[in-house]
Amino acid sequence: MSVSISSACWSLQLPPGPKFVLMALADFANEDGLCWPAVATLCERTGFSERAVQGHLKALEQAGAVTRQDGRGRSTVYRIQVEQAPAEVVETPAESAPQPRRICTPPPQNLRGSPAESAPDPSLNHQGSKKEGEVRASRLPANWEPPVDDWEWAGQVLGPRRAREFEKFRDYWLAAPGQKGRKASWPATWRNWVRRASEDSSRSSGRLSAVDRVKAACREWENGVGVLDPDGGDVWPQVDKPAGRQADGVVVEGNFRLVG
Repeated sequence: MSVSISSACWSLQLPPGPKFVLMALADFANEDGLCWPAVATLCERTGFSERAVQGHLKALEQAGAVTRQDGRGRSTVYRIQVEQAPAEVVETPAESAPQPRRICTPPPQNLRGSPAESAPDPSLNHQGSKKEGEVRASRLPANWEPPVDDWEWAGQVLGPRRAREFEKFRDYWLAAPGQKGRKASWPATWRNWVRRASEDSSRSSGRLSAVDRVKAACREWENGVGVLDPDGGDVWPQVDKPAGRQADGVVVEGNFRLVG
C-alpha cells in the first residue's frame, strides 16, 4: 500500500460509493498507482455487490480518476491517477440500487390439512446431496494460471525454475485421470507443488555421483591424505592396473579399491 496514493485519494471530492471503491484500490496500489485486485476482492473489502462495484469502477473511469486495462490471463490492472482532478462523478440509480429480489415470499395459508397430507413423502430423499460449506472439486482449466501473489512467491522459492515447474504442474494435472485430477483448490495445489519441488531440489543438491566420489578420493590420495584403517594403520586408495593413468597423472576409467 502506498501512503501517498491513499492520502491523495482521501482529498478527492467523490460520492460515498465510488470513493469507497477508490480507497479499496489504494490499499493495493504501489507508488506508481498500479494495482490488480480481483472484483471479488473489492466486493469483500467494500461489502458491495459485484454489480455495484462494477458500476463504481465505471464511474471512476469516466471521471478520469482510474484507468484500467486487461492483464495477460490475470486480473485487470488499474492505475489511480490522483494527479488529475476528477470531474463530477454521477451515480445512476441502476448502479447504486440494490439487487432485486428474485424469490417472492408466498402469502400465509390459512387452510388446515390433515396430518397425513402434511407428512413428508417417505419415498423422497430429504437429505441434501451436498453439505453446507462444502467446496465442490473440479478439474484444472486449460487456461488456469496461479494468482499474482502465489506466482510471485513461487519465483522467490524456485527462482528461474518457476516457469518450468508450472509447465510440469499443468501437464500433470491436465492428464490426471478421473477423480485424481479433481481438486477443491487449485491455488493451494500449486503452492504444495512448489514446496515439494523446492524440497526435492534441496535434497538432490547435496548428493555426489559415483564419478565425483572417486575423483575426490584420488585428490586426497595425491595430497597425501590416507584413510584410517580399523586395525590402526593407514589405508591408501589405488587404481587397478587395467585403468592406468594419462600422461598428466589424471586417473581414467577403471575400478577403485583400497589397499594397505
